[in-house]
Amino acid sequence: MKARFTCSAIILTLLLSNHLYAQTRDFSSAHKKIERALEGAVGFPGSDAIWVKHNALLIAVAKGAVNEKKYAKQVCTFLGANGFSSQKVSVIIVDQAELRSHNQWSQLAEAQCE
Repeated sequence: MKARFTCSAIILTLLLSNHLYAQTRDFSSAHKKIERALEGAVGFPGSDAIWVKHNALLIAVAKGAVNEKKYAKQVCTFLGANGFSSQKVSVIIVDQAELRSHNQWSQLAEAQCE
């Protein structure tokens, strides 16, 4: 009985890990480099820069800490200067507190990079 339970637990674990792995987005090294550059930049007002799609970058900031629309446009300029000018990226600024506490976000601003 115990061996059957252990075997079932192992099979269930493997199935779940394969399912979760399949949902993991695999972004290019350039995408990851942009995340690190933004998060490590002096004066970065956010807590996280996260690619949610290959052409959508989510940045979590403390609500009211910066002019969200202006900052989204600044990120577009940064992306253009770092090889993403032809990607038509959407920069989405969200409320950091809500993202951390509820794992959901309210959009504060968005800019379509050209």
